[in-house]
Amino acid sequence: MDEAKYHQVDGWLGDYYQKTGFSHAVVLPPNAQLVIASGQPGLSRDVRMSSSPTEQIESCFDNADAALKAAGVKEGLFKAHKIHCWLLDTSHEEAMMEIWRRRWPDHRPTWMTIGINALCGEGMIVEIQAEAHILPPKQRL
Repeated sequence: MDEAKYHQVDGWLGDYYQKTGFSHAVVLPPNAQLVIASGQPGLSRDVRMSSSPTEQIESCFDNADAALKAAGVKEGLFKAHKIHCWLLDTSHEEAMMEIWRRRWPDHRPTWMTIGINALCGEGMIVEIQAEAHILPPKQRL
């Protein structure tokens, strides 16, 4: 097993998770090395807080993708197996999942979104944390 294996439960709940854009569970390959990105804010590349919820969500994904790539996950968020999101307004979850499905339409990591009443950065309305894995190089014989 060289790739993570994603699983859905049977029935309507599994169909709902699949349609929404995430999975119920993941099994990592043997010897996988975990890569955990810290919570990523909606800061744009020029170190400004994005103004709209959609822009902040896009920037969070950009930053989480860049963090994973900086740590050696070449495919970035496309290889994330776990995503955690914190939203000040859970009505933005639908937009967040639409953005996810547009950017990574065939990837269904495990996912958890939590509605909260505050984030630490001024103006932040969303924060995204991602976890991925890399495999050790194959041993040469």
